[in-house]
Amino acid sequence: MKVVVAGERPFVEEIGSLCVQAGHEAVLYLVEDFNTAVQSGWAMADAANADIAIELHNESAAAKEELLVSLAASVPRDALLLASALATNTTQAAAWVPNPERVVGFSVVPPLKREGIVEFAAGLRTGDEAIERAFAFAKNLGHEPVMVADGPGLVRARVVCCLVNEAASALLEGVATAEDIDTAMKLGTNYPYGPLEWADYMGLDTVLGVLVGLFNEWGEDRYRPSPLLKRMVAARQLGRKTGEGFYSYTKGDS
Repeated sequence: MKVVVAGERPFVEEIGSLCVQAGHEAVLYLVEDFNTAVQSGWAMADAANADIAIELHNESAAAKEELLVSLAASVPRDALLLASALATNTTQAAAWVPNPERVVGFSVVPPLKREGIVEFAAGLRTGDEAIERAFAFAKNLGHEPVMVADGPGLVRARVVCCLVNEAASALLEGVATAEDIDTAMKLGTNYPYGPLEWADYMGLDTVLGVLVGLFNEWGEDRYRPSPLLKRMVAARQLGRKTGEGFYSYTKGDS
């Protein structure tokens, strides 16, 4: 199959790698590159025969809508559209494009491994055929598909980002250093990563996008983003992809 993937690091590279390992032809774009490719006509040529388009923008709702609209216009009308359901729900994402029955929301939390799970969520207008195709695609990538209720973050990203938010608040309040917070969670609760280093890997803009989406959806204070997290995103200290987040990284680390 031909798969077009467009969005943010590290999601694009990691999902693209899984597609290639599974034997698919994968065309990868970062958001800004895809917008340029649309203007030049390259995106239309790359996506003309695509079977699946995967959207992976998790920061700005406006930019996400623009990306989905461009993707939907570039791929065939019967192509499956997998929309990242981290910062918004599936129903909203599907409402932005023609043929909303082909849109399935999904969530993955980097780092991705060859074997794992992919969470899927149906929007109010998602068709059964699209869900079946999404499940088959996930299994082909070596991941177990699971169906969950629609909503920003779905399950894992929602829980992980709320954990990051609490850790960022603890850091802001001087409870402990970033290193000690992460060590406490890895050694004390057997988490695979400390919440702050996990945030750096995912991208602090992604974490903030999930929290904003949850807060807009539910209006509850438990989802209100930490002031420190908002300041760091404003300063473009996004983690590994920019070289600076809760920790500093060399070029080889990012």
